[in-house]
Formats: sequence, C-alpha cells, structure tokens
Amino acid sequence: MASESNLRGRLAGKSAVITGAASGIGRATAERFAAEGASLVVNDREAAALDSLVAALTGKGAKAHAVSGDVSREADVRRLMDTAVQAHGGIDILVANAGVIPEADLAAATAELWDRAMATNARGMFLCCKFAAEVMVRRGKGAIVCLSSISAFAGQPGQAVYGPSKFVASGLTKHLAIDLAAKGVRINAVAPGTIATPAVARMAKEGIDKVVKLHPLGRMGRPEEVASAILFLASDEASFITGAVLPVDGGYLAQ
Repeated sequence: MASESNLRGRLAGKSAVITGAASGIGRATAERFAAEGASLVVNDREAAALDSLVAALTGKGAKAHAVSGDVSREADVRRLMDTAVQAHGGIDILVANAGVIPEADLAAATAELWDRAMATNARGMFLCCKFAAEVMVRRGKGAIVCLSSISAFAGQPGQAVYGPSKFVASGLTKHLAIDLAAKGVRINAVAPGTIATPAVARMAKEGIDKVVKLHPLGRMGRPEEVASAILFLASDEASFITGAVLPVDGGYLAQ
C-alpha cells in the first residue's frame, strides 16, 4: 500500500527554488515539482514568460511565486531566496538551472563573451548555491541540484566558452558537497546531453543533426527526462547521494 506521503507527492511539504524556469529544462522541472507537491519560487530574466508559468501552475492548484531577475547579481539572488523564506518558511530544494549557451570556437570567442557566460553559468550558480545554503544550513537540511553538461566531461568543437563554464558547475558540486555534508545539505548535479529546448533550437540545424548522431540512443533528450533525474536527486530517495554528477545524455559519455 502506498504511504500517505507518496499519495501526496514525492516533494509534498517541501519548498523549492528553481532558476531559469521560464522555458526548457527549468520549466519542465517546475511543472514536475509542482505535480509532486512542492511549493515553488521560480526565477528567470524573462519576466513575461515567468509570469505565464506561474499562472499555469497556480491554475492547477500549485503554490508558486515568480521572482524575475539576473542570477549574476547578488542583490537579485538574495531577493529570490528571501522571497522563498517569506512565502514558504524556508528552502528545502534549490535547482540552479539558469544558464546561457554561447557557441564559439577559440578564434571567435571574445573576452566579453567569456565574461557574459561566466557571469551566469559560474558566478550565478555560485551565488544561488551560497545564499540557498545559508538558509538550509540554519535548518540543518536541504538539497541542491546544479545543471552541468556533457561539455564538462568531453571536449567539443565550438564550446571554447560554454564548456569551461560547465566545468565550474561540476566543480562546485563536488567541492560544496564536501563543505556542506556535515551541515545536512546535499548537492548533486545532472549533466544533460543535447536536449530539445528552445535554446538548442536556436542553434544551426546542421550542427544539431551532427551532434544528435553522437548520442548512442540516436535522438535528443526531452526536458521532462532531465526533470525526472533532477527530481530524484532533490528528493529524499537520494538521501545518501551527494557530490554526484549524473549524466542524462543518451549514452554520450559512455563512448
């Protein structure tokens, strides 16, 4: 017989913050978390799309608040976490998903492009982990899931900026897992392969087709598939897992 907790959802009674939630993996994760009973505070720079997400979630009976802002700005991140505390009494889960995917080989890359990518993908993830963990440590519990990438493990053409930024995501995950373990906070990451998101759709079709062929399963992943992995790592089912980076990549890194 299913327990009452399972009937109410795997995240029933938990408060979650999700960044980059207006589209793609972030939106799929917000929808899945809401369906599993979590109370949400969602963030994105695209305020209109974020408001649309919250309207859809609350229309289905979920508790959700939108906080638009840029995760590379310390004040915006503090406001995001403060909103979660005020609205839901604390933060049980952080999904540090916000990111940009600049395409550039070394010749085309500029210092400005590097700084822009690192501001969101590295500094922004660091700030979100730092300020969410402050809340979690005070309560002695919490789970963080960061978004890394196959680009953090395998060299790829045209990723002179994006790839290194995702090494930061994996590095933060491993180092902060050790830093926070004794304080009751777990931190893990997922490393998606090529996923059918709006950001990927904006890439050149010829380039996408070539990359898809490198995935042994022969297709792009779906945002919902990554959201399922995030849900597992964020849930109590993963209570003895920290410092892990889970590939969700159709076999790409197994080659």
